[in-house]
Amino acid sequence: MRSKLFVGFLVVFACLSSCDEGEVYYRFHPIKNSSWSKQATANFLIDSLSVDPDKRYDIVLEIVNNNRYPYQNIWLLVQQNITDTTFVGDTVEITLADPQGKWLGKGTAGLYQLSVPYKTSVALDSARAYLIRIRQVMKDNPIKGIEKVGVLVK
Repeated sequence: MRSKLFVGFLVVFACLSSCDEGEVYYRFHPIKNSSWSKQATANFLIDSLSVDPDKRYDIVLEIVNNNRYPYQNIWLLVQQNITDTTFVGDTVEITLADPQGKWLGKGTAGLYQLSVPYKTSVALDSARAYLIRIRQVMKDNPIKGIEKVGVLVK
């Protein structure tokens, strides 16, 4: 009985802690076998958004890595049509660990999730479909230790 109560508590806690009324989009793309090839692109189609045309939104990149990731940072190519009708590419460096090797972000059991602001105060139109494409551009191919990459619009 206690174990069922404990499991029930964990499920309720997880649901409550993951809910945020300000989120209009939140998706992850899993990296198969935590081995991310340069040719593998994570695509995030952002359509059918319930957005307020008078409100501005922030776009956040999410990275989940494990203890086997060999570097302090990761370089990403992010292509998007959010700020323009044509695709714009940005090369983004994300620092995953401090100089002493301590992983940044939140984590337990060897997995660490880091949220990094990408675009702030962006006006969105509910009639448009947006696409964000993310791929790694590190020297190694593939890179090991990245579990998933995500996009949050809030």
